[in-house]
Amino acid sequence: MPVFENAILKLIPQRPPMVMVDRLLRCDEYQSVAALNIRENMLFSDNGHFSAAGMIENMAQTAAARIGWLMKEKTGSENAMVPMGVIGSVKNFRLHFNPPVGSDLVTTIIVEHEMLMATVVKGKVEVDGQLAAEAELQVFLTDGQSMMI
Repeated sequence: MPVFENAILKLIPQRPPMVMVDRLLRCDEYQSVAALNIRENMLFSDNGHFSAAGMIENMAQTAAARIGWLMKEKTGSENAMVPMGVIGSVKNFRLHFNPPVGSDLVTTIIVEHEMLMATVVKGKVEVDGQLAAEAELQVFLTDGQSMMI
């Protein structure tokens, strides 16, 4: 089921240079796991490390990839429109370390609650099995499409 770099753009509304996921590794109705290789020229890369803001955006885009995947799976259409979302809140954010450029992030989000246009997820970002960051995010769809699919 892995979705690789070029195909990830079919699942998320973001476009370069704001893309903070390279690959969708696993996905179902309640969880998604994505990967990202940190490159020097990326937004949120500074002084050889990836920032806390970058990891928050990475978690949000991992959640967005889940919605895109569900839209395409449930409709059976590769052309299903991927909804735009925004981060409504970030709670209990913990930064354990800023990954260096060249690191491969593996980000997991688990759906805690989902109602109409809002989803609450718990996210964690790992590098080589070590926890780099974790948070609870509330994500809202902005274009009138319901998240309950």
